[in-house]
Amino acid sequence: MNLRVVSRYVGLLLFTVAVLMLAPVGLAIFDGEPRTITAYAVATFCCIALALTLRRIGQLDDDHEIHRKDALGVVGFTWLALGILGGLPFILEGSIPNIPSAIFEAVSGFTTTGATVVSDIDHLSRATNLWRCLMHWIGGMGIVVLFVAVFPQLGVGAKHLFKSEVPGPTTEGLRPKIQQTATALWWIYGSLTALCTVLLMLAGMPLFDAICHAMSTLGTGGFSSKGASVGAFNSPTIDWIISAFMLIAGLNFGLYYGLLRRKWRTFYRNYELRFYLTVNLIVIAIVAASIFGGKGNLTWTETLRHATFQTLAVTTTTGFMTEDFDTYPDIARFALFCCMFMGACAGSTAGGLKASRVFVLGKVVLRELSIIVRPHQVSAIRVGKGTVSQDIAGGIATFFAAYFFLFAVASFLLVASGLDLMSAMSATIACLSSVGPGLDAVGPTANFGFIHGAGKAVLCVCMIAGRLEIFALFAIFSAGTWRR
Repeated sequence: MNLRVVSRYVGLLLFTVAVLMLAPVGLAIFDGEPRTITAYAVATFCCIALALTLRRIGQLDDDHEIHRKDALGVVGFTWLALGILGGLPFILEGSIPNIPSAIFEAVSGFTTTGATVVSDIDHLSRATNLWRCLMHWIGGMGIVVLFVAVFPQLGVGAKHLFKSEVPGPTTEGLRPKIQQTATALWWIYGSLTALCTVLLMLAGMPLFDAICHAMSTLGTGGFSSKGASVGAFNSPTIDWIISAFMLIAGLNFGLYYGLLRRKWRTFYRNYELRFYLTVNLIVIAIVAASIFGGKGNLTWTETLRHATFQTLAVTTTTGFMTEDFDTYPDIARFALFCCMFMGACAGSTAGGLKASRVFVLGKVVLRELSIIVRPHQVSAIRVGKGTVSQDIAGGIATFFAAYFFLFAVASFLLVASGLDLMSAMSATIACLSSVGPGLDAVGPTANFGFIHGAGKAVLCVCMIAGRLEIFALFAIFSAGTWRR
């Protein structure tokens, strides 16, 4: 790894973040909040100062090409810096004075997890709520993807950065060049965010809240400007709009580019899309059947709305709520807990194992069962019109093993820190899969503020590992990565 090359590009990334941080500065000035203005202005200055320093260090090296190891370093150090700098305004403003909690909130924001330590969201400044949701929006498509779109001079190195950042088992380009791909993704992402904002406003949501919830929805994050989340608006229309856009954000964005190019067949023939929609329909049916006629004598319409919203909030790893799903019957809670592991589709802004991996692994299991019955049978793993090679199947199995190993270790550490078993397990998977709220002590109406600082550090590692697809984070700690 060439640390000077890494320093140069991390500096450029942080400068991009500093520019985006000017948005809450402007809102704080508009609202006339001196302390908030100072907090975000100082944080912006620190971000710019660090960016320029790193950029200066990077200019001392004549090698401007970025290689695979350098890309891992850029992504790793960027996420470390984002957690610290993103949490700095919270500390300076006093909204989250505890340093580990402020870093946790920032990491949760940028990784689109949506797990919060704030107990009184309604009393946060508008600038802070904007920054929390803006972190989701930036992290949703990926700050590195934004960087690749804005700085095409990266050349071949852009592909390494793009593959290190984009979530999912595959990262095929939509356009011939990676920079064109990143730009296309951001245009689609931005257009959908704007459309969601307009529709929420037409449904009666105030402009500021509409912007915040649109950014959180498309980023599949879950931070809200209201303590009661989407349920604060008590509007069926708003619930259905956000449900629709959560589903949109949970699908592969490459499919939308295909639709723009009038490649309709690639959309409805996509095996992952069909599998993901089928899983959602099954879980919605389970949840709806279990809560029908329950608290408040819900009608079928209300039951379907709540079941659809909460299921999509979990399967897309957005984490919004209209009511406390932790009070649902155990069968519904178990179904939603299982969905936390899978997450949404590859190439989406969501986290989790990804529906494509779960689908392929299911195919592998069925093939192995078939081989047991017919030992001499030679059968390929068919997915769609193609077949999955042994290398890809093995890679997916390895990813599952690494995912559950990290889940087990993190859950053990949280239990050792004093959490009960269910709270520890749900907190771990909620952070590892970027869902946000878990069950029991970290349920939808609770927060993560009570967790010890060491526990928050463990969960921060889970959030970053989940966002970087496990192995990219593990590779950073490999000795071979640091050799030039």
